[in-house]
Amino acid sequence: MRRSYVLPARIFIVYFVGIDKRRCYLVVISGRRKIYVFVFLVRGTPKENAMSAANHSATIPFGPSAPELTAKNLWDQFWADVYGKEVQTTATYSYTWVADQFGHICLGLIGNFAATALCGVAMTLLGWSPEFHYDTGKWPGLIIVAVGAAVWEWFAYSKSADEATKLFPLDKALLLANAQVAAAYMILGGVLGFAFHLHLTWALVVSAGVLVVAVRLAPWWLRQKIIWQKAALPYLFRLADVLPTVDKPEADTLHNLIQRGAPPDIAPCQIVIGGPIGAGRTSMAAGIGTEFAFKNHKVRYLSLDSLLEFAVNSTATSFRDDCGPTTITYWRWSESQVVIIDGIGPMLAVDDPGRQPNFSRFKAMLDTNLSKVAQVLKQCHTVWVVGDLCPPPPSDQLGKILEEFAKAVAAYCQSNSKPFVIQLDEPPEPPTSKGPIFPSTRAAPRVAKLRSIYQVSTGTTAKPPDKR
Repeated sequence: MRRSYVLPARIFIVYFVGIDKRRCYLVVISGRRKIYVFVFLVRGTPKENAMSAANHSATIPFGPSAPELTAKNLWDQFWADVYGKEVQTTATYSYTWVADQFGHICLGLIGNFAATALCGVAMTLLGWSPEFHYDTGKWPGLIIVAVGAAVWEWFAYSKSADEATKLFPLDKALLLANAQVAAAYMILGGVLGFAFHLHLTWALVVSAGVLVVAVRLAPWWLRQKIIWQKAALPYLFRLADVLPTVDKPEADTLHNLIQRGAPPDIAPCQIVIGGPIGAGRTSMAAGIGTEFAFKNHKVRYLSLDSLLEFAVNSTATSFRDDCGPTTITYWRWSESQVVIIDGIGPMLAVDDPGRQPNFSRFKAMLDTNLSKVAQVLKQCHTVWVVGDLCPPPPSDQLGKILEEFAKAVAAYCQSNSKPFVIQLDEPPEPPTSKGPIFPSTRAAPRVAKLRSIYQVSTGTTAKPPDKR
């Protein structure tokens, strides 16, 4: 039997109480003279459903595929982020973005109240208004907040653009869009503050408009953040911050690979990264992964020990995996378009007294320990972070050693493409550049210093260019 209720005109309060942890919600609505009680049964919480790929099947198909995120996925992730507590669950990149935009709205709101009050006082003192009211300076206050937000974000954009090293192209379109959206949310906060100075009806209309615009701006950015965080990269790094220590044509070879896309649309390729401790090996790998992820490709970062464990417990048709935190759910490495394998160096410790890397151990690992997953890795781009294999240098031998590893990886992946070798140099010095207003926030450990980037022929060894 359907019943209709007319809610009292007075403001009512809604209480949400979780029952049985996550299977039932009790909603109590108290009005002027009546109390309405509703019980809602739900199949699972948004946190449980967030990025529902968490329910990993041991028999799902493998092979590279592009990310697919529905509107429901975005909503589930959003709700898991805003409803969860960061002291209990993993803080996500999408949560950071949402919190950042709420912060921008609050800055605009506070700025509007301050600017409106100051403008109202100034207008009264100048005789432009007969007396001071709370809404006297609402229009100039709104204009000041809008202009201030635009100017602030323009300086932030200019500072970030100036800090780019120009070796790899700066993604100016994305950087500018980020600044524009940040300014837009601050302006929305200013408009919301402006609405508080209006009649109730218009205040509700303007506030509803602010809500609609804020929601409309969010999906594209949330999708980008979710795609990146599901890659399990240790941190975000952009290649535009790599120090310009190699020739531009060398960097263009790697940039062109990223621009072409990822399997299955193009042929798989292998990249081997090596260099001294602190040179930015992981930063370089994270930079490559970030560039692919921001171009809407499925990336997965793994340590070698995890991959070995997965390989041992896999079969020819099913591949074990760690889905990661419930608030994220990593992309399955067996379905990723780009797989980054870090931490290979300790597996290949030098053999005394010759101080040579144990290359035979590496080949045996590929042919034996990783044989079950070769059919997966040969279908996607792979990045192998092998580290400094013969400490202390001679670093002049590292290039030739990396070439041998690149050839072995290409043979393991049965690749027809020439593998890339990225050799890093000694750790860079701290940056000294300053922004137009504030000093640089960049830190030296995450700025990779390149020695050379080149492709290796699997038939003959290509000698790397000497940058000394």
